[in-house]
Amino acid sequence: MVALAVSGVLGAWEFGMFIKESWDVRATAANYADVGVRLYYDENNITVAKEFVEKALELSPDNAEFLYLDAYIDGMSEVRRLFNLDRPYTAEELDAAYRAVAKSILLEQQEPDKPEAYILRGQIYAALKERGRAIIALERAIALAPSNDFAVMRLGVVEYGAGQTDKALGLFDEALALNPKSKWAHLWKGIVFSDTKKLTEARGALSRALEIDPRFDLALYNLGWIDLKEKKKNYAGAEELFRKALSVNPSYKEALYGLGMVYGYQNQYEIAHGYLSKALDLDPGFLTAWKWRGIVSYEMKNFEDAISDFSEGLALDPSNADLFVRRARVSVLTENYTDALDDLLLAKKFNPKNPRTFLYLGQVYQSLEQVDPALEALRQALTLNPRYADAHALVAKIQTDQGLPEDAIKSYQEAINSTRYRQERFVVPLAGLLIAQGRSGEAYEELNRLASEGSQAPDVWFELFNVSVRTGNLTRAKDALAEFVRLAPASDKIEAMRSQL
Repeated sequence: MVALAVSGVLGAWEFGMFIKESWDVRATAANYADVGVRLYYDENNITVAKEFVEKALELSPDNAEFLYLDAYIDGMSEVRRLFNLDRPYTAEELDAAYRAVAKSILLEQQEPDKPEAYILRGQIYAALKERGRAIIALERAIALAPSNDFAVMRLGVVEYGAGQTDKALGLFDEALALNPKSKWAHLWKGIVFSDTKKLTEARGALSRALEIDPRFDLALYNLGWIDLKEKKKNYAGAEELFRKALSVNPSYKEALYGLGMVYGYQNQYEIAHGYLSKALDLDPGFLTAWKWRGIVSYEMKNFEDAISDFSEGLALDPSNADLFVRRARVSVLTENYTDALDDLLLAKKFNPKNPRTFLYLGQVYQSLEQVDPALEALRQALTLNPRYADAHALVAKIQTDQGLPEDAIKSYQEAINSTRYRQERFVVPLAGLLIAQGRSGEAYEELNRLASEGSQAPDVWFELFNVSVRTGNLTRAKDALAEFVRLAPASDKIEAMRSQL
């Protein structure tokens, strides 16, 4: 009996230890899950959040709440990836989208009265640009949980994507009324204000998002772009914000692209090229980075690299008219007119309303001495944009070659009247035509106007010098010579100009 009693005590003790250990495992699993939730919602770190949820599932594989959380985070990570794509989906990415839809169905089956399944599904459909299905899913989420600010905010995002700006802003305000600390609603208000050029309002909304979460990488990134959109760009401020976004999220390829743009805007192309290359190292499918690295290579006169980058972009999006136009531009400069013509005709097919396509077609035909097709292409460019200065200027050049100086003068004047950007491109050849027609006084007026506005183009000062000498205005000629020497101190024209004085 004693032996039996001892055995009973030991059995109870062992069972008690089993119960205790089970509760310990459950508690540990719950702690892992709690950390995962906090990392996901508070720190916006999907990767590490998922690791902790998986640890919870290792300890408690049948826990319905952990399975639910795992499916939700997994699906939302696919959503973020899909939303950040800047090109058509690949088959693999489309499969991932529908795997996320499957996860939302799994969530719905597990907890049909919870909103998360419908929020996830709504975001997937929004990423796939299926607005109607996205709205149905998100409205269902709101019906189940009217106080869920995240669902209301996401509905606002869908409406904004459909061009319903005022409706979207109203929904963001509704989300903030439900939860004044919704960093996501503040973020999207900032994005909408930025897109609509209300930069002060955008800066305020994004700053409020960062007050709520100082490590919010998306807010840091978008605030950086506000600094680049200001009339006077704040390069240092934008760079600091993009770097902060990268310190929070080192895989943030768009922040590397932002740094590339900071340096590209300042004509520091080698540094810009380096950052764009880093973005492409993170994601070789980043179409925007291929495009802008091609543009940077073009500015560096690395034409072969520019062609290669634009071609890589076209491999990702074979109907991208803008990339065809840009690649054609490089081909025109390298006098590869056959390839340029092929690209421009494809660009015209995919986007017949881009006047730049017709300008470059005009350049190709003009270079091939096919005057009538060149003028027809330029006519189409000017039909699409009557104030297209470069098209007016190319018409003027063709008219000059045809021996029609008066028509050419009118076309150059149209070009000048159509833009304030780098007017010297049109004023200098116009001045030459005016002088040839015995209208040196008019030539002087055009050149002196640009010079008086502080032109930094050496050609303007050189031509102003010549026309000042021609018209006997030696004082102005001396001024023009001094400025030309400042702008082009190594020019071999300087001695000849001095000798004229």
